[in-house]
Amino acid sequence: MDARGAKDPVVVGIDGSVTSFAAVSWAARAARLHDCPLEIVSALGTPTPYGDEIRLPASYFSDRDRAARANLREANAVARTIETAAGGLDITTEILEGPARPALIEASRSARMVVVGSRGLGRITAALAGSVAVALAAHAHSPVVVIRGHAGQTYGAGHRCVVVGVDGTENSTPALATAFGEASLRGAGLIAIHTWSPFDLSTAFDDQLDLQWDEVEVAERAVLAESLAGWEDRYPEIAVTRIVLRGNAAEELRKRAADAELLVVGSHGRGGFAGMLIGSTSTVLLHTADCPLMMVRSSGE
Repeated sequence: MDARGAKDPVVVGIDGSVTSFAAVSWAARAARLHDCPLEIVSALGTPTPYGDEIRLPASYFSDRDRAARANLREANAVARTIETAAGGLDITTEILEGPARPALIEASRSARMVVVGSRGLGRITAALAGSVAVALAAHAHSPVVVIRGHAGQTYGAGHRCVVVGVDGTENSTPALATAFGEASLRGAGLIAIHTWSPFDLSTAFDDQLDLQWDEVEVAERAVLAESLAGWEDRYPEIAVTRIVLRGNAAEELRKRAADAELLVVGSHGRGGFAGMLIGSTSTVLLHTADCPLMMVRSSGE
């Protein structure tokens, strides 16, 4: 599916929050599907939350370590329920020194994927993804999966499909490769969605009424067909549904992937430019997608 090693682990970061244990459930299933190890990690955070000049009692650090180990034991138990249902699973747990964001970004260098909950214990609002998920989306070296929900929750029940956003640029090629691979492993169908907008096709000074919208849609369907060329031959077992829509990419993907097993997008779209950390569509979906969201960076990023 990608250039990563067959035994590179699925890494899942936990902090004791409900969504982090949901991430463990999802990550354990992903590790089983990929026949690779599962690595559960918990970062200790900064040495002191109040600045280096503040001296905290030794009990603060022992309590912090004890809580991290308790969270890892609980997460391991959650992962073992997946193992019991689906066979053996190679599970390791580790406490990482330092804040979660740099620790998980570093762990992503050797990971098949990094999985986190959409928000952690330090959330400001339940509506938005947490800072760790945002940082990983922008800087991780592997695909990043962001999970909402609770431990044991299933996704795509009765509607087994993987949804992928296709923009017709090279930026979406890694996402397509990953989406086909995931759909094949899961025995799921694939829904490939390509959206377009008049604002992508003209400037503020153009007379949009002069455009032949039927012809534009035919051209956009050709863009999707060209993007999928070769992939359907490589994965003949996957039922592929093609959808071309005029509208906002993030909103259409969010709506049509609400019950999907997985939504896969690239980190940048056709509106991206050099130096951007993450595209606008990926950013919106990071905060709003209801199903598991996988963001796949292009090889040059």
